[in-house]
Amino acid sequence: MAQPDLSAFEFQYQRLLEAAECDTQAELSEVLGVKQSSISDAKSRQSIPATWQIKLFTEKSINPNWILYGEGGKFLVSTDAELPTPRVLRVTEVRPPRECSSRELFNELVRRALHEMDGKAI
Repeated sequence: MAQPDLSAFEFQYQRLLEAAECDTQAELSEVLGVKQSSISDAKSRQSIPATWQIKLFTEKSINPNWILYGEGGKFLVSTDAELPTPRVLRVTEVRPPRECSSRELFNELVRRALHEMDGKAI
């Protein structure tokens, strides 16, 4: 027996449930912090409120385009990825710029950047 065709909204709603890790309207209302009647209203209007998408984005990094259109990845930011540690350049010698040529300043900045990045003296 063939499955009935789902409307665009029904696909969106299924992705919303998946993103919220829910199976029922009651569970979804709890995750979104709304009344269960709000879920029923959204289903009647066949429209997912933007505030729900924003909540899932801010709390779980869920891609709103994935919910609405099934496009792109489910997550905008990998929840497993560690943020890179920023590199800090330290100034060890200070000479007034008026005493240096532009080329000397540029060369010194590059030397210091490479020194800090490699952790080795150049």
